[in-house]
Amino acid sequence: MVLNKISISALALAAGLAFAGTAQAEDAVKIGFLSDISGASGVLSGESSVTAIEMAIEDFGGEVLGKKIELLVADQQNKPDVGLSIAREWIDTKGVTAILDVNNSAVALAVNDLTQEKKITFLDGGSTTKLTNDACSPYLSQWIPDTYSLAYSLALPLVKAGNDNWFFITVDYAFGHDLEAKGIAAVESAGGKVVGSVRHSPQTTDYSAFLLEAQSKGAKTIALATFGSYMINIIKQANEFGMDVKLVPFFMALTDVKSIGLENLKNVSGTTSFYWDRNEKTRAFSDRYEKKFGRPATFANAQQYEAVTHYLKAVKKAGTTDAAAVQKEMVAMPVEAATDVSAYIREDGRVMRDMYAFDVKTPAESKSEWDLMKVTATADKEEINQPLSQSTCKLVKK
Repeated sequence: MVLNKISISALALAAGLAFAGTAQAEDAVKIGFLSDISGASGVLSGESSVTAIEMAIEDFGGEVLGKKIELLVADQQNKPDVGLSIAREWIDTKGVTAILDVNNSAVALAVNDLTQEKKITFLDGGSTTKLTNDACSPYLSQWIPDTYSLAYSLALPLVKAGNDNWFFITVDYAFGHDLEAKGIAAVESAGGKVVGSVRHSPQTTDYSAFLLEAQSKGAKTIALATFGSYMINIIKQANEFGMDVKLVPFFMALTDVKSIGLENLKNVSGTTSFYWDRNEKTRAFSDRYEKKFGRPATFANAQQYEAVTHYLKAVKKAGTTDAAAVQKEMVAMPVEAATDVSAYIREDGRVMRDMYAFDVKTPAESKSEWDLMKVTATADKEEINQPLSQSTCKLVKK
């Protein structure tokens, strides 16, 4: 179940990253990367994010508080019981002081309960807003764009531009449910109309019935409250049917655009928290990353680099891996990383960052293999995230 174990020390850095067999908890600061390695979001993050985390540890010097930094990696298989079992083993027997990613909202909610009970830092990669509302924890920070920011940064401008009569195709678990609810609220708040919705299981491969239902209900815009291979297959099937509707993927990444193909993404827009070609700093980071992994970084890869870097800075400043002390420093410090993200962690654990609107380039506009998007606007972090006045988090001072 555990895929690999990476132990990095100052000595190992001279010859590159070293893989350790065993290490005593007292001899290392251990971080656990618990992610979807083999499932729908495996290409977006998975093993590619291990490379980003290795870069963050290497850039930090390979050690903190006089101890080497050790990375454990496992596949949570998008199953709460599997993810919870691995997290518990890491905490109880391996001495892990921080768990990161857990990029499935149902698994993240389960692991969040455990890390709160055990007082372990949780650098979360799940998108449900529950994690910074009713389920908020004094040891959690939510690094990925959540369902509120995804919905409002995309739906509001599209409705205002005349895209009405929406139909939602939603992945049937916590992330999809939450994103659909936030998307419907955003559409209706802007004056649009939702004519229907369906939910697909993670095992679904044929989406034709869903697309035909959307068409029969007169939908002009089909919102894809899903991600990864599910979203890719829906878009491909819609193109095969020659459907004359606007497809709105809420969670489209660089690797998704590459997989679908520019020729199948005419007039498709989206939002992202990171694009490799946005400016000189993002290009420099992605150039380093590409030399190691073979392609530019996705937003998920950049997120992992950023989260681990910020955590290690906080551990060093706090002088301890105690989760409460580390969280205090993480909230106090601005988030500054080589990915050129200007962000901060709010009292509810939400990582506040700008989002970037993009258009998918046409084949004629693209000048190289990964030249796939053009950033068109910046969405201000204070405008697209849930206001604290609406928060149900017990940590928020009213």
